[in-house]
Amino acid sequence: MSIPAFYTLPNSPTYACLDRFSILDEGHENADGHVPVWPLITKILEQPVAHTSHLIDILETISNTLRETSGVAGDYGTLKAFLDEHPSFCGNVWPRIRDAALRLPTHFPEASIPVLRPGDEVVLERDQAACLVAHQFLCTLREPPWRDGYFDFSIWYASGQRHRQAVEIYLTSFLTLFSELAPSCSVNSRPDQQVRYSLHSFKDIESSLPLNRGAAPLSPMHVFRLEDFTTRQQELEYQGPGGAVVVSANKHIGFGQSATQEEIYVGNCPEACPAVLFTPPLEDDHALTVQGARPMLRITGQRRDIAWEPLPIEARRGGRMLFMDALELDELFTSEGEGRLPDLRPENMDREIHKAVTAFSAWKGEGHRQVSIALWGCGAFNGNPAVKMMLVWVAASMTNVSIEVMCHISTQSGFADKFEPFMRGLSGGKVEDLMAVLDSLSTDDPLLQV
Repeated sequence: MSIPAFYTLPNSPTYACLDRFSILDEGHENADGHVPVWPLITKILEQPVAHTSHLIDILETISNTLRETSGVAGDYGTLKAFLDEHPSFCGNVWPRIRDAALRLPTHFPEASIPVLRPGDEVVLERDQAACLVAHQFLCTLREPPWRDGYFDFSIWYASGQRHRQAVEIYLTSFLTLFSELAPSCSVNSRPDQQVRYSLHSFKDIESSLPLNRGAAPLSPMHVFRLEDFTTRQQELEYQGPGGAVVVSANKHIGFGQSATQEEIYVGNCPEACPAVLFTPPLEDDHALTVQGARPMLRITGQRRDIAWEPLPIEARRGGRMLFMDALELDELFTSEGEGRLPDLRPENMDREIHKAVTAFSAWKGEGHRQVSIALWGCGAFNGNPAVKMMLVWVAASMTNVSIEVMCHISTQSGFADKFEPFMRGLSGGKVEDLMAVLDSLSTDDPLLQV
């Protein structure tokens, strides 16, 4: 698959479609009978929205016009029921969404966004990010060629959601952003008014690492037992200027319909959602950072057991998220008689260390740098928690980063109880000491039985 250099936006003159409902006056058609999409969108958005049903009409018209189907978002049952519970939407929130969307030519006069390559960074003013988020809500955007859906919010609209509570939380986060969006078209270059998306590769930073990596002292590492997982670690107040949180990502980063950590962290930060438009699949030595995307809520729990509470406006400051995809070890099998976990194969350990080193090298930070991480690459990815955290510890030590390991007190205390004494035993050690342990581990080692 060829990755384009740019992602094309709806205001591009090259983006055209049939005017199926004769919305535009005559004279807009080209030789193929197509009309430019942008005048169509602006005309559709002129329709008044006094009731939720009016919005659904607009979304269906957009879907039928741009995608030639009304089935993209199903019956819109979840969206309609959700908005019916928010009576201020039509009068307060909708005008802000519409106006933000209509500013596309102002914010993006080139009608495109560069697709990230390693070493690249896309910097968006908050108004620009809100503009793209508005179009994700309206479903006016083209699917990036590397994605199979999950690039706009149509996935949250139909009845019969697999996790309706999660979807309603993500829609609440979206409404919260636009409820307080200033009704202006500001241009502000202050760093705290920007969202930064950057792609990094191990190849680009390998030469900056110490030559004798084994001699690096082991970084501080602490295990925290949590009553519940929360999104507090993605808040700037928690991280501080030099902190970050690891997002256990898929190689196709982004939001979704359930409540994995990645889906929660991205869904809670609408300004992070546009990253799916210009971030190609992560390769084995790639990591994505998103800095400045503001969390709207404080979400507690994961999977089926989640809840949320409002986040005060002053606490809605975006920190730094490190998107790292782990190996899917359920697809790898131990060779007969090998006696070792797939996690411990040298090529697999190298891959995970390089991935984490790339993420932990992605920013300089101010003073002490600290990363919060859950049991990355475990769960659905089937990694062994002890091995994964040892590999993370190696990477953190190679990059002079301290680590907070977040464990659930009910379901992951067994790991914590074994790993904490192990860490104490290596106190004052070096990377080469930890690598020696990894090289000596076998499948039946007690440390791995968690």
